[in-house]
Amino acid sequence: MELIKQIKDAEKQAKDIVEKAGQDAALILEEAKKQGDDLLKQSRQRRTKAIDDAVSTAEQDGKSQADGITQTGSETISALKESSSAKIPTCVEKVLSRLQQAS
Repeated sequence: MELIKQIKDAEKQAKDIVEKAGQDAALILEEAKKQGDDLLKQSRQRRTKAIDDAVSTAEQDGKSQADGITQTGSETISALKESSSAKIPTCVEKVLSRLQQAS
């Protein structure tokens, strides 16, 4: 009789151990899932920040380049105006002279 009682107690203990292990496994799984979700959220935040930073840097670089091109264009236009303004009277005289010769 005593042996049967010990076997039943051992079976109950084994069953309790299995149930506890199942509960522990479920808790561990839930915690792992939560950590995975947190890591995914952090990763998305870092990705969004990296994209925002890249866009901001590109905008600043683009504006800087556009300003430089505009400045260079303005300087080129000014230089062309200066170099051509001295030639305008001579060109006008040549055109007028040829028109007079043609008539």
